[in-house]
Amino acid sequence: MNGHRHATVRDFRDRDIMLKLLAEGDEDGWVETEAMAASMGFSEDNRPPAIRLAWMRRYGMVERDEERKMWRLTDGGLRVTKSHLKAAQSRTIETVPDEAMVEVMAAVLTRYRHGEPMLAHLLRREYLFGTAPR
Repeated sequence: MNGHRHATVRDFRDRDIMLKLLAEGDEDGWVETEAMAASMGFSEDNRPPAIRLAWMRRYGMVERDEERKMWRLTDGGLRVTKSHLKAAQSRTIETVPDEAMVEVMAAVLTRYRHGEPMLAHLLRREYLFGTAPR
């Protein structure tokens, strides 16, 4: 079972789960809960991934077909999975001195407060994942 008994935000990044959904999905992007559970290392217990996906649905990242018991990314979730920093942007961020990262964080928090709610949840949850004890 890959050592995981839980699929919380401290165990798996939302974006990683979203990328798994994208990779595992059929031609319309739909994935069965069992397939997602297996891809996350939960071969015997679908509940932790199902609970996690339900939270992600609440935040607008994924949607569920209740009849077929399948999941897929929302339009917003698709936008997030398809966005990547360009090499120049990444280099720029890497060259920012540690002390100036406080200003970067202030800019991120402004977007958190005033931006799209789904992205705000993703930012908050990314922070939780990144600051979780390992």
